[in-house]
Amino acid sequence: MAGPGAVSVVAVLASPGAAMLLLGCAAATAAALAAGLPYGRAEQASAGPGPATSLRADLAAGPAAVWRTAELRAITAGTCLAFVGIGGLTTTTVLLAGHRGHPGAGGILMTAFAIGALLGSLAVARWRPPLSDQRLATLALCGTGVALATAALVPSPTAGAALFVLAGLCDGPLLTATLRIRARYAPPRARAQVFTLGAGLKITAAACGATLVGAAAALPPPLLLLGIAAIQLAAALLYTLLRLGARPGGDAPHPPARVPQARHQALP
Repeated sequence: MAGPGAVSVVAVLASPGAAMLLLGCAAATAAALAAGLPYGRAEQASAGPGPATSLRADLAAGPAAVWRTAELRAITAGTCLAFVGIGGLTTTTVLLAGHRGHPGAGGILMTAFAIGALLGSLAVARWRPPLSDQRLATLALCGTGVALATAALVPSPTAGAALFVLAGLCDGPLLTATLRIRARYAPPRARAQVFTLGAGLKITAAACGATLVGAAAALPPPLLLLGIAAIQLAAALLYTLLRLGARPGGDAPHPPARVPQARHQALP
């Protein structure tokens, strides 16, 4: 959450090189923390009983599950397209802030978006709306697109920041719905591969979006932001069409992963 704002401040007070160093240190710290996570045999039990498989078969299980399961295929395609836009959002906000006479405010807009996303995720976790995960994902994509499109048309800095918070509020529930859909429809022994594949594809899509915005940086920034908003709406349409085009009856959800008894008792 604090990343965009912190990098903007460091870039202004020190230099862009110092800001890049800060990003590198943050990534290295994250890697060190991830290395300390409690991996072990207990996690393997969550996949349930079954015959041992080869590494090649395990690696192929994720793509196969996503391709064969309409719900997984639809949410993966929809969120990847959405992340083409989200990947270019950071650069676009910097250009937009400069275009409107507030250089350096791009980090504030991205921080506002991140805060909104966190609040949206927490709200959905605490007060689950009476909507299916599929409908929640569709509405979240549409809400993000509408909020960003409005921010592109409203020149007020205060209103723009508020609209970025609103866009984040919609984007947070999208992540929650995506994770629930993957957990619900991924085969038990391929859940880890499905989650990893989905995350990797979204990162790749975001990188493609950043490249596209960089190539189109000469365009008016409000137009770039409108394009990002349109991509969110197109992602909602793509997700809906892929789901409607699935075979009659849809996919059958899989049982939830088995949680080791000791850990289950430790949960509140």
